[in-house]
Amino acid sequence: MHKFGPLLADSYVMMVVGCEIHKYREIMNTEVKAGKFKTLDLLHHFTSGLKALYSTMAYDGIELVRVNCGGAGFSAWSFLPQIYYDYSPVPVYEGDNTVMS
Repeated sequence: MHKFGPLLADSYVMMVVGCEIHKYREIMNTEVKAGKFKTLDLLHHFTSGLKALYSTMAYDGIELVRVNCGGAGFSAWSFLPQIYYDYSPVPVYEGDNTVMS
């Protein structure tokens, strides 16, 4: 629990924030249809920052799980090396996340 509990807690926080962002997206869609773009700008800023934060948190979490599984974390049977390999470019798709943060 010491290692994996915080990851579980982070995922719940991400889920709650995602639900709130979805509510704002619905408001934004209504406003955009009316020709207003204030919420679009605000939502863009929030989601850009969240992308930087969440992609780094997920990448670090995947590495933590992989390393803490010992040899199984390095075995192809666990599929963890493939998840790590597939996800590793996500935090840097748009450049260093420090700028996005």
